Amino acid sequence: NNINDAGVIVILHFAIRDAIKKFPELSKLSQMDNKEFFHFMQHKLSNEYLRTKFNEDTLEPTDDYFLFFFTYNEISYEVELLRKVTEHGMMFVPYGYQVNKKGDWHRMHPSIYSCFNDSQSN
Repeated sequence: NNINDAGVIVILHFAIRDAIKKFPELSKLSQMDNKEFFHFMQHKLSNEYLRTKFNEDTLEPTDDYFLFFFTYNEISYEVELLRKVTEHGMMFVPYGYQVNKKGDWHRMHPSIYSCFNDSQSN
């Protein structure tokens, strides 16, 4: 899936709207309408694959977890999103609508994934 897809950007917008108490500096982004936010965020996102969940019986993938990153006013943030496999294809859905400062996920969830990613970035 394209990270600049409208579906991804709209989900990200919902997450930012829910994060205003935690990050009031994002209030200007939260007040944009969806179209304005979409155009503002075009080509400003990056992502990182985290993990995949598999169906225990069929061993087919059902869920992929990603961190999406964006920078606003020179501060970088991250949002964890879930890419769900459905009968209609793949779609991104929120995974807690939680916005954090970039790097928080790896600090809060030390695991094989974060150790691997940290070692790859050195």
